[in-house]
Amino acid sequence: TANDPECQWCPAIYFYLGNSYDNMYRPARKGEPANDALMQKAVDNYKLASEKLTEESTPRRSLALEFLVAAYGPDKLADPTQAEPVVQRMIELAPNEPANYFQLAKIYEDSGEYQLAEETYLKGRDAKPNDPTVYMTVGGYYNRQGDFDKLVENLKKRIELEPQNPEAHYTLATYYWDKASRDFRLTDAQKRQFVLEGLDAVNKALEIKADYVEAMTYKGL
Repeated sequence: TANDPECQWCPAIYFYLGNSYDNMYRPARKGEPANDALMQKAVDNYKLASEKLTEESTPRRSLALEFLVAAYGPDKLADPTQAEPVVQRMIELAPNEPANYFQLAKIYEDSGEYQLAEETYLKGRDAKPNDPTVYMTVGGYYNRQGDFDKLVENLKKRIELEPQNPEAHYTLATYYWDKASRDFRLTDAQKRQFVLEGLDAVNKALEIKADYVEAMTYKGL
């Protein structure tokens, strides 16, 4: 049984039981007592799994916490305040995993806590600064906040880490074009500058990959 002290694997049973309840839950029937009870049972067992699994079982413990966070998501319990301490625990277990910081940052962002969100996104970026993907995630946050300069700063940092990736240059070019074509607050001189910088970026993408069709399209624009 899960209470058997000789069985190190047995506490994982709580996770599988919770996952079974989770899979039985139907979002379309949210509000029906019997259906909602399934998700509560899932949460209870995910919590037990995360508490009872030992340090040697950290991957399984992290998985239990990950599913617990999902249970508090918008299509299930829709309670981000309960998810926050769970993600913080995930960060404690894996302080060098950017995804956990980004998950916490998104909770803050969705709650309108933008200063906390930015700080947490940056912590995630700093947890693995040599990973180009973290700069895309942080850049995405700044794009949603309308901070073009910081968006570009992160996209250029990504290019520094993978200068021979044509997609990195192409992505930068698309944002320059979108800024120049959609921001009507810009002066003609500013638009021209963004277009030229976008053209430079897309040319670099085509130097690396001459048959890059998407880059050709943006160069035409």
